[in-house]
Amino acid sequence: MSSPLVTEPTAAHDASIIWMHGLGASANDFADMPGIIPRPGTRWIFPNAPVRPVTLNNGMRMRSWFDIRYMGGGEESGERESPEEAADSHRIITELIEAEHANGIPYNRIVLVGFSQGGAMSLYTGTRTTETLAGMVCLSGYLLFNEVQLEAAHPHNRQTPVLICHGTHDDVVPYRSGFLSAGFMKTHGWPVAFEEYPMQHEVSMPEIRRIGEFFAEVLDQN
Repeated sequence: MSSPLVTEPTAAHDASIIWMHGLGASANDFADMPGIIPRPGTRWIFPNAPVRPVTLNNGMRMRSWFDIRYMGGGEESGERESPEEAADSHRIITELIEAEHANGIPYNRIVLVGFSQGGAMSLYTGTRTTETLAGMVCLSGYLLFNEVQLEAAHPHNRQTPVLICHGTHDDVVPYRSGFLSAGFMKTHGWPVAFEEYPMQHEVSMPEIRRIGEFFAEVLDQN
């Protein structure tokens, strides 16, 4: 895996945001976010997913946090996505969390964010992390392997704020996936805010403003 893209803080470093891209994209996809959501003391880390063959895309090699074998259904059972590759990506993201902590940032000053596959990894990693994080954001994504994830979740992040955003016209990751993931997590005790937007599989300015508000809620109050 190539090195992450990093935007250093312009003031004393007091928080870190780790933002994962979607399938087939790269760290550059969200590199403009530090300029759109100004946070002077925040270090932004944009990792690159490993390059892997993706079954859904005829085995083409591309940046992917985990293999997707087919569209529709199966996300709860572990048949559609590769549990092994998700676990491997979890280790990659956890190493970034640990690096920020070693750099002097408390765990509860670190936020995970991701779009699509990256959003799935934000929830997967955040719920399993053994130290309490500041927050998790999932954009146009979903919770992987619901029942397995429930068993694997660590109690230290059961009260970590979660923001899930989804487009009502999403034709890549259906709106239903985000909506049901939010409902599942709420039912099992996570403090989840769910926001919907009249858009497709993309990110909008109203959504970005809400993300900025979420950062302020979980970082500026600590």
